[in-house]
Amino acid sequence: MKKIIALICLLTIGTVGFAQVDQYSEDVKACIKSNGTMTYYEGVVDQMFTMLEEQFTSQEVPAAVWTELKNEKSDAMGELAQMVVSAYRAHFTHEDVKNMNALYTTKAGKNMFKPEELTEGDKIILTEFYKSDTGQKIVSSQDSMNASMGDISVMWSGDLYKSMIAKLSEKGFDL
Repeated sequence: MKKIIALICLLTIGTVGFAQVDQYSEDVKACIKSNGTMTYYEGVVDQMFTMLEEQFTSQEVPAAVWTELKNEKSDAMGELAQMVVSAYRAHFTHEDVKNMNALYTTKAGKNMFKPEELTEGDKIILTEFYKSDTGQKIVSSQDSMNASMGDISVMWSGDLYKSMIAKLSEKGFDL
């Protein structure tokens, strides 16, 4: 009986821990969608495909092949998001991420990425946010986060490019 109770406790703790980790990931994904990170990298993928199409012009790759390859964009973006979650986890608590998401849902949070639309009221709200513990953590970790994001960007985009080249090669198209 003790073994059954211990097993139930262990499973419950593991499930609760996994749910918290999963919720952290989901909250970071919402955060990087709100702050424009995902939109930026979607543009990077689009630019990569434009470059590949130019590089393979002489190969006359059919449109259907390009469509098939471009359908992998969603999976690639998911992989990127998971990598970014790891970077956030090294710098921010779940509460920090929740605070960021709360800011991004406000008018000031949305306008912060469009400086020409910032009102004086928005500027006050943003100033107060950056005085908070979360805001201070963002400021103090900026160099480290930028380095992490740079590393992630290089690794992710390089792997994606190599993967697309390999898939084109498998289909008989080579540079």
